[in-house]
Amino acid sequence: MTEEELDRLATIIADALLRERKRSPGEAAGTWLPVPVRPDLGSREGALPVWAGSAQSLDDVAPGRSSKSEPQARVSTAELTRATRAAAAGQDSRPPHSAAGRSPRAWRDRPKAAASIEVSIGVSNRHVHLSPTHFRTLFGSAAPTEERALVQPGQFAAKEIVTVTGTKGRIEGVRIVGPARGETQLELAFSDARILGITPPVKASGSLGDSAGGVTLVGPAGQVMLERGVIIAARHLHLSPEDAKRWGLHNGDQLDIRCGTGSRAATLHGVLVRSGKEHATELHLDADESLATGVRTGDRATVLAWRRPAEQRRPLVTERDVLAIARSGQQIPPGAILTPSARDRARAMNLLPK
Repeated sequence: MTEEELDRLATIIADALLRERKRSPGEAAGTWLPVPVRPDLGSREGALPVWAGSAQSLDDVAPGRSSKSEPQARVSTAELTRATRAAAAGQDSRPPHSAAGRSPRAWRDRPKAAASIEVSIGVSNRHVHLSPTHFRTLFGSAAPTEERALVQPGQFAAKEIVTVTGTKGRIEGVRIVGPARGETQLELAFSDARILGITPPVKASGSLGDSAGGVTLVGPAGQVMLERGVIIAARHLHLSPEDAKRWGLHNGDQLDIRCGTGSRAATLHGVLVRSGKEHATELHLDADESLATGVRTGDRATVLAWRRPAEQRRPLVTERDVLAIARSGQQIPPGAILTPSARDRARAMNLLPK
């Protein structure tokens, strides 16, 4: 604004203030500028008026993009426009989220138009996968004997069982699951680990790099001391290739899954997807998780949200986190972002990733 325009504006304001001061004693006080008035939206049942910004379609301004490889990749702009109009009129809470479109949130709710994903639950009790060498040591024979087939293709519950002993206690009747694997893996629940007196990490099956040891497997023909291979299996969803393609999910995705009904129902986060030709669709929970959510083998669970591995954010580690990691005997997660004080503390305690 020029100086002349500023002088003119100051004069207008001064005149308005003088008129306000000269108001008669009986006249109600008010403001010297008009109060902004929000136009009436009218009935919520009808369409919004033309002057409402949400009544304008945005397809010509920001057209939606579609993906042939992932038909559920993004909700159309027209659908988002309708959801925005409804939200402005108080008819809906929020627009739907897409499965793989860009979003400031890492986790995505399924679009309302998408079919609900329900999967069967399989409760996995404590069990052990034995290497051929360990099986011969424990049972004196070449391979386990199949008792009954499991849902996962090629896997079976064997007739053979072992006793697991730890520093504090022992667990008898731990079932062998066949066929034999390249390395022995003992899968426990948290309550099992407490009985044995060990603290195994929560890991995906087969990830034994920093697994626990300190237990002995006792069989009819011998015993084996495990220096590693003991884990608490991370909750996971086995997914057949057909279901993975139908639902737009991929191996390595992480899910939010709702389990149970009534007051015991709970949403489990970070459920890992294991997909491939050797998998059949089934949600695997351990005995502790099944008790916590009140579910049994054969019950149904519902997938609520998911994310791709690339969308996982690098964890931020503070100095307090470093101390907690040191107390638990673990290492700083690879790729973590450390604050300056946390880095100094981790370097002094030799906790930085190799």
